[in-house]
Amino acid sequence: MNMKAKYFITLVLSVLMFGAYAQEENDGGLGEQTVIIYNEYTPVLKDATRMQFLPVIVDTIKITPVFEYNVQPVLFKTRFSPTPITAASVKGEPLKSLDNGLIKIGVGNYLSPLVEVYYNNRRSRDYSYGAFVKHHSSFGTIKNVNKQSIYSGFNDNEVTAYGKKFFQLSTLSGDINFKSNQIHYYGYDPNIYTGLADFVLPFKREDIEMQRYNRLKANFGIISNNTSNRRMNYDVDLAYQYFFAFTEDYQHKVDFTADINKLVKNNRYGMDAGVLFNHNNTVGLSYNEINLNLNPYFKHYTESWQIQIGANTTGEFGDDSIRYHIYPNIFFQHNISNTIIPYAGFKGYIQNNNLEYICSVNPFVNNLNNLRTTNYAQVIDVGLKGNISKNIYFNINGNYSKIDDMGFFVGDSTTILDNKFVLEYTNVERFAGYGEIAVDNIGSFSFILKGHYYYYSYIKNRQKPWHMPNVDVSLNTNYKFNDKLNFGINVAFIGPRWAKTYAHSIGNTVYSDGLSWHEVELKPIIDVSLYGEYKFASNFYAFLNLNNVTGQKQFIWNNYMSQGFNVMAGIKYLF
Repeated sequence: MNMKAKYFITLVLSVLMFGAYAQEENDGGLGEQTVIIYNEYTPVLKDATRMQFLPVIVDTIKITPVFEYNVQPVLFKTRFSPTPITAASVKGEPLKSLDNGLIKIGVGNYLSPLVEVYYNNRRSRDYSYGAFVKHHSSFGTIKNVNKQSIYSGFNDNEVTAYGKKFFQLSTLSGDINFKSNQIHYYGYDPNIYTGLADFVLPFKREDIEMQRYNRLKANFGIISNNTSNRRMNYDVDLAYQYFFAFTEDYQHKVDFTADINKLVKNNRYGMDAGVLFNHNNTVGLSYNEINLNLNPYFKHYTESWQIQIGANTTGEFGDDSIRYHIYPNIFFQHNISNTIIPYAGFKGYIQNNNLEYICSVNPFVNNLNNLRTTNYAQVIDVGLKGNISKNIYFNINGNYSKIDDMGFFVGDSTTILDNKFVLEYTNVERFAGYGEIAVDNIGSFSFILKGHYYYYSYIKNRQKPWHMPNVDVSLNTNYKFNDKLNFGINVAFIGPRWAKTYAHSIGNTVYSDGLSWHEVELKPIIDVSLYGEYKFASNFYAFLNLNNVTGQKQFIWNNYMSQGFNVMAGIKYLF
């Protein structure tokens, strides 16, 4: 018998004995008994077995739901009443007050006074009017190549009054102008041989020959203010000019122009017409000339293209000749991304060389009875322009011109001092290049740089483009230092030129025309000028101009040297 069985029997006997003893106690039995177990009790638990599956309810009945939809749209009436919005009040920026006028007074060396007065009305929806007066003169002398002082004074005056009346559909305008320009023929070579033993060269003001040109001009015009495509556009102008000189040369000029056109969608149809009448009277010669211009055109506009096709027709009616010219007038440009615009043109026109025009180009001209019309038979332009940025603009252009009877100024062989000029005509072909770049307000700095290059060909009889440069360049700058001070520098460069002069000495070349003449090279001109302006108050300024700061001897025309370094200082007052 093993130990486990012994323990079990002993435990059973003990329980039975305890139960008998208890009965005896209740019944008066054995009494109290004590049972002692000497072995330690060690219970043993049996491992439980876990079920390895989940209960599943098997559904033997499968029901598939079936749904039916029936949509019946119903329109519900709705009403929306927006809340009224109060009209917004737009307040523009206050307009800057305008001044009625300007007075500018200055004085410089060479005894050079300057006076300018401007007056105009303030803002008005009905009319505009104004007037201005200008005077600039010089009473100084210059030193010629022999260091001799020669009087070189001039006197320029101008008075103008103008007005405009604004109507609903048009603007009426008119002006009257008077100009007077006095010069002296001081440009001669002091080493010239005159052939007169007792001849004395003039140096003083009273000894030098004087010339004065006067122009009186009145102009009247009317232009449409058209905002509707249904109406015609028009620009009509009528001008009269009386020109007279101290030498009793005079001219009556009447000029009528009219441009009538109409815009239909992106197309504009029009006619530019004009009549020019000149009555010229020079010493020993009086003649009339009439130019009739009829220039029809068609223009087409889109966002990217601008195209013009037309013709320029001009009839010349003189006292002894009639000529008629027909030229093309074609132009187009293409806008590429609003930054680069290539363009090209082909046209022709005539230039009327009347008395007033020639004297304004060269005031030292003489013998005005040899005037001709210059015919620009072919003018071809090809270029590229645009904006590098909002502050930088550029333009590059190439030009070819076929010109008949182009006038060049040469020395007048009939004068003793060779200090006057006449026009000499020839046919030329001219190639030209032009470049321009402008910078506006970059860091308070602005400038514009532009220049030309010219090449002349097909000039007959070994001639040259007299007094015409092959290159010219100009630079204009401005720097705004602060609200009170601004200043800048201006530079002009004119390349070398050639002058044709008739000799009064031995040893010059004699050509088949029997006259002795030679070429004179005019040196390049480099003109550097400085200017500054300071504002003491909102209506009071002071200015200072320093011209030809290098003191260079400049010859625009042969023998006519300009004044050297000169200063002009003054004030400006607004009222």
